Amino acid sequence: MASCYLLTIHPFIDGNGRIARALTNVLLHDVGYDVTRYVSLEVSIAKSADGYYASLLASTAGWHDAEHDPWPWLRYFIGLVSATYAEFAAVTGAARSSGSKQERVREYVLSHAPSVFQIADVRTALPGVSDQTIRIALNALRSEGLVEVDSVGRGATWTRR
Repeated sequence: MASCYLLTIHPFIDGNGRIARALTNVLLHDVGYDVTRYVSLEVSIAKSADGYYASLLASTAGWHDAEHDPWPWLRYFIGLVSATYAEFAAVTGAARSSGSKQERVREYVLSHAPSVFQIADVRTALPGVSDQTIRIALNALRSEGLVEVDSVGRGATWTRR
């Protein structure tokens, strides 16, 4: 809730949100929520920016008159932390799966990757698997009609069918 108050009083010209999210990471880490060391809350918040801002607005309305309701933001935040743990479980589950590296890529893409992803997502989820191996596995999945490439080049995106 300290982060919500920081955003409400808005003490800095710029960077209040970033400072609040950094403070949130530190507070979570201090009480044993170490998932933020492995999965970025910042990225999770960015993916759900509309919900983040709507919950902040709902929770800070009436703050100056001590009539605010912290629950909209707390519900959002608890859901965010829960989703972060679920993402961590999916990534670590994919990384622990047995089989060849190509099979691990296949398992991750078909069962754990977002529906639209990049090679960088696979690389992050499966440390130790080379980009070449990832490309070979993706090309095999594309040949089977299980994924398709949406764009080409360094920032290429792939879609799971």
